Amino acid sequence: MDIIHNNIHMDMVKCRAVSQMTLEDDMNLPQDNPDLDKIIFREGTLNLTDTVVTNDHVLVKGQLLVTVLYLSEDEEERLARTTGKLSFEENVYLEGIQQNDTVDVTWKIEDLSVTMINSRKISARSMITLTLQSDQLYDEEAAVDLMDAEGIEFHKKQMDITSLAVCKRDIYRIRQDLELPASMPNFYHVIWQSIRIASVDMRPMEEKIAISGELSVFLLYESMQDGDHQYYETTLPFSGTIDCQGSREMMIPDIRYTIASREAEVRPDLDGEERCFSMELVLDLCIKLYEQQQISVIEDVYGTRNEVQADVRDGNFRHMLLRNSGKCRVTEKRKIEHTGAILQLIHSEGEVYTDSTSVQENGIEVEGTVHIKSLYVTSDDRMPYAAFEDDIPFSYLLEAKADAKDCEVNLQVALEQLSVTMLDGQEIEIRMTIDVAAVLLEPYTMQLVRDVEVLPLDKEKFRALPGIAVYVAKPEDSLWQIGKKYYMPVARIKELNGLTTDTLKGGEKLLLVKER
Repeated sequence: MDIIHNNIHMDMVKCRAVSQMTLEDDMNLPQDNPDLDKIIFREGTLNLTDTVVTNDHVLVKGQLLVTVLYLSEDEEERLARTTGKLSFEENVYLEGIQQNDTVDVTWKIEDLSVTMINSRKISARSMITLTLQSDQLYDEEAAVDLMDAEGIEFHKKQMDITSLAVCKRDIYRIRQDLELPASMPNFYHVIWQSIRIASVDMRPMEEKIAISGELSVFLLYESMQDGDHQYYETTLPFSGTIDCQGSREMMIPDIRYTIASREAEVRPDLDGEERCFSMELVLDLCIKLYEQQQISVIEDVYGTRNEVQADVRDGNFRHMLLRNSGKCRVTEKRKIEHTGAILQLIHSEGEVYTDSTSVQENGIEVEGTVHIKSLYVTSDDRMPYAAFEDDIPFSYLLEAKADAKDCEVNLQVALEQLSVTMLDGQEIEIRMTIDVAAVLLEPYTMQLVRDVEVLPLDKEKFRALPGIAVYVAKPEDSLWQIGKKYYMPVARIKELNGLTTDTLKGGEKLLLVKER
């Protein structure tokens, strides 16, 4: 007798931890920067440089990169930029983690404040939230068939499972060149740049992952023409593929990305003029592809000539209960407190933060905020540029008709569209569309036959059975249970009684004949 097994690839969260830390330090202006008069805009990016895993602990090393746009006291160089780095080492307790485990670290800048100490020094302070997670990959081994199993009956059951088909890490490079419109003067010096990724779509294909999206680019620069300040904003589409062995078009993607590096520079065009802006971004990808499967596994066995003992153990599985997406639209109006009127909005950007996710009877409720920043030109000659910041709350119920209270929720939330417009000199209107997508995975446990052992027949038990009997079926009886009790193949019971299905009714009479 040969047992055919099927290894079902699964994954689960082994351990997870959330840690908060406060970073605070002073930043001195570089020697060649003009003196500071007023801070306008600031941006923070976390760069993780190393992750050291030991038993029950993870040491995370990195830097918070802070970029500040400010008004200077120099009339000839009114706008200027400075950067600084706040280094950190955070030792996080992660119960159950082992030295050889892989840990995914994601981060969120909860708050970044930059204040002026004096004309040459800035104080930067930020609250950082780190989320650490280690996943465990495992195989559930199930018997799916018996070969050369004469005298052994086995019963199969259909399983609906969502198995892990692909798990890998990769990188994807985005290279784009932007050329200024003919109506705009050449670059002299880029004062501020914002390069963001939007509308990202990652889809599995045959042996590949297709990646597409947009780069949202904003440039504030000093031109060659009398040193005037110019600003230019555009979106650049990008698309491409990466190789992914085992990928199939109908698989369910769970692909997360972080920006590992971001480089940009001004370079000359074909005529030698400084009109091109070249960008390269490197995305770190964590790729998981799941596959919906229906597998027939052996649920029970018995022998008609021998005693058969099955090694039965629990297996832990998941199946996809729901996959859905929706769009949350939010419109808000805000007053801007400023001594002068708003003359023109020149750039706006937003970052989505999910505060809570809860499964309700009729869906998945997602609550969070979108942090909005807008840079604008004012009518105040003493402060010609200013910025507005605010947190816009949102709440969205993603429909889920199935009972999903005990499900695992894989959620992805992204800012799809953002529009900030002037209503008058003191009021703006914010319109945004937030894309919410979720996959619900329902965990369940099922007993699986792992192995089968054939033993000698229990002769005393066999002799005690009648040679021929009429059995009156109980409501809870099945042909399988009766056959197992009387050492008879199910097919033989159906043949003796002229049955065409396995369905029994309570009170139905069956002829049973003991066979040697």
